[in-house]
Amino acid sequence: MLLTKGDLFDQESKLARSGLGDLFDYVEIVSEKNEATYQRILARHQVSPAQFLMIGNSLKSDVLPVARLGAQAVHVPYHTTWIMEEVPAEQLVGVAFHTLTSLAEVPAYIELLGSSPVI
Repeated sequence: MLLTKGDLFDQESKLARSGLGDLFDYVEIVSEKNEATYQRILARHQVSPAQFLMIGNSLKSDVLPVARLGAQAVHVPYHTTWIMEEVPAEQLVGVAFHTLTSLAEVPAYIELLGSSPVI
């Protein structure tokens, strides 16, 4: 599933131009990524938080809401962060997530998840 935030037509256009659309069974384009949005999408697709892994570059929109729901989250930082997506360090205390340095590391991480218990 691809879950992206933004203007519907803009995001649809980006996905079409990328050529990646056929790689996803589902595409969700939302105006806000927060706990309520993720809960609604997981319920619609009958996915429990324990079965969900979010991979994204935004601590605020991709990682924190998902981790707070009890799902797994992976942060892949980008070299620049929009000021509206910055998160004070104190909001990260006690939030479990994993950080990778690039998307190239994602397949190995997913393989690791499948071969060992997640703690």
